Amino acid sequence: MKKSWLILSVLFVLLFAVSSTSFAVDLDTANPIKIGYVGALSGDTALWGQAGLNGLNLTAEMINEDGGILGREVQIIGLDGKGAADDSVAAYKRLVEQEGVVAVVGTNFSSCNIPIAAVSDELHVPVIATAASNELVTVDAEGNLHPYSFRLCFIDPYMGYLAGSYAYNELGLRKAAIIEDITDPYSTGVGGYMVETFTSLGGELVAREEAQSGDNDFRAQLTKIAMAQPDVLFVPWNYVNVALIGEQARELGITAVMVGADGWDTNELIELSRGALEGSYYVSRPGFNLPEAAAYFEIYDAKFHSSKETECLYGNDGLMWIKQAIEAAGFADPTAIRDQLEATESFDGLLGHMSVDPTNHNPSRDAAIFRVDADQVTYVGIYDPAK
Repeated sequence: MKKSWLILSVLFVLLFAVSSTSFAVDLDTANPIKIGYVGALSGDTALWGQAGLNGLNLTAEMINEDGGILGREVQIIGLDGKGAADDSVAAYKRLVEQEGVVAVVGTNFSSCNIPIAAVSDELHVPVIATAASNELVTVDAEGNLHPYSFRLCFIDPYMGYLAGSYAYNELGLRKAAIIEDITDPYSTGVGGYMVETFTSLGGELVAREEAQSGDNDFRAQLTKIAMAQPDVLFVPWNYVNVALIGEQARELGITAVMVGADGWDTNELIELSRGALEGSYYVSRPGFNLPEAAAYFEIYDAKFHSSKETECLYGNDGLMWIKQAIEAAGFADPTAIRDQLEATESFDGLLGHMSVDPTNHNPSRDAAIFRVDADQVTYVGIYDPAK
């Protein structure tokens, strides 16, 4: 009898060990759930990367104070992608292969996330881009889905459509010029759809000029634009170059209304442009204008004493979306997280409500218009040309 009981006991222990193997992550409450972040933590756009990492860290603290995710502590590991493709890919690979993260948030640059997406296909760890809006972030040039690549922002065609439509329908502008960064898929992507929408509505494209980030002097291109006398100048660049282009355009006598997209979206814009962008408009996410986001920033500001950079909201939403996916799956496995992200029908974050199209991993969400005044950026409101 004793021998039989001993055999049964051993069998029970072995059975439990085998059956629990597939649930090892669930039961591993002693070890944290590691989530990575890749952003520009140094360089010209470091304020975005630092804000994103700060947002993840703050939200992780809140989650941990509330008991973690499935009883496990959340640990954020942030690496510097420097806003460069090679560095961002290397950071993603290190997070996956050396740090053992189950998911990655970042970057906010399409030029970085497009190559990361291809690597994620091989490494099978989901990456959630924040403000990387080019279509090729989640699908390849043939339209094939990158199964492990997602995004929180709306895509370039939608931003270009909104900007072109707003310029024509709401501002009543009819003659457009554009200056694009030919080295940046974001700039050419958004810019192309701005022009396409504007001209399809009846507007005329009178000048199209190319340059590249780092040139710093855009006067040759802007001189040609000035000769064409547009009433709207599309500037689909990031804020550092937007400020330079704005100043140099005004120096050359260009009085056109400048219109851009979410690359403009930073509090640094007013100081850098020194009034040159007054009366301009851009399309972006609602930012801190939603009540939940405003309340979050009070906590964020008290901790970091930082400016209102929307990337911190993306950091929060990226982490909270991963949390929702892990809880829905019941365990913190990269493929299970991927499956739940793809199946998202409803997620409510600080940037508002969104759902995900499983065929292309693009979210459906609201966009807003902002006006640049001499000393501040003013929230105009949610804009949907279809309504």
